[in-house]
Amino acid sequence: MIRWKSALLGAGSFVVAHLVEAAWWTTWFRGVYAPWFLNSGRAVAFTAGCQFVAAVIVSAADQREALVRSISLAAGAVAAMVVVLVSVGPGTLFPIALGIGAIVLAAASVAGGLAGSALRRVIKS
Repeated sequence: MIRWKSALLGAGSFVVAHLVEAAWWTTWFRGVYAPWFLNSGRAVAFTAGCQFVAAVIVSAADQREALVRSISLAAGAVAAMVVVLVSVGPGTLFPIALGIGAIVLAAASVAGGLAGSALRRVIKS
């Protein structure tokens, strides 16, 4: 069952990360190609870090609920990624970009969800 608040936070987190990357593309991320988070290693790390932090925030629950919330967060981020990619121009390799982007966002979200759950257990004990 999807957690809509988590999905919306995931979408918002991705969009904010993209806007920051677009604004600071040449300065912070040293991007050569169009602003897109997979076009720069630094941008990949920044976007994954944003997703990780968002997942830690929403996943201060038991481990099962943390995983459900973090997967919902990843689903929202992937939906936003698709919209952003279509708006900037998908290019010829868009299926690969969508697949790799989804893997990056899901991994960061699940890792953040598990970290949030572990943090809850540590604080609670």
